[in-house]
Amino acid sequence: MSTPSLRDILLGGFAYFVEAGATSGITVDGLTVSATAKPDMIPSTNWTDGTLGNILDFKFGVEEEDYPVMRLLPNGSRVKVPRKIVVADFLELTAQQMNELVLRLQHGVGTKIVEGTAQTPGASNDRYIDGWLRLQGRALGNFDVFIQDWWCQCRMVEGTKADGKFSEPKLRFTQYKAVAGVMVAGDSCNFPAAS
Repeated sequence: MSTPSLRDILLGGFAYFVEAGATSGITVDGLTVSATAKPDMIPSTNWTDGTLGNILDFKFGVEEEDYPVMRLLPNGSRVKVPRKIVVADFLELTAQQMNELVLRLQHGVGTKIVEGTAQTPGASNDRYIDGWLRLQGRALGNFDVFIQDWWCQCRMVEGTKADGKFSEPKLRFTQYKAVAGVMVAGDSCNFPAAS
């Protein structure tokens, strides 16, 4: 077993979201983006064109459900043993800029926004967008602590407010572990060696 590397880390994040192409018509390198068609890194604009801007903060979370079990004790009585099962992994992040993704979720526009064309607000009752999320956890010293890719669902957690300050939309990305009963093959988390 390797010795753990102990170090102080100042962690910042870069996030990119490439929307699914089934309804948006988005393609990357000629492939329609889907759970089975993940953008690659050649060229790097496959991801960087989907930047979410300056990321102010991000945090990982899980949703759990209780599944306690009862165990028999030697004296014949029983004791409850707590058990929790993770039923969802998610990431919440706060961005500093508005973009088309945020505006579409906030206004409930059912399709990609077309500038200069009126669209119906509130047309989408279940407001989410599927796609690939790439999150890079960057340490001071310019190296990635991790690079994580998820096929996921994006929803707005907190809308923006007009108060004379910069907007700070908060988004939640919930990982899809499987689609139609098949595990998503492109989900990954890479921990590059520190340089």
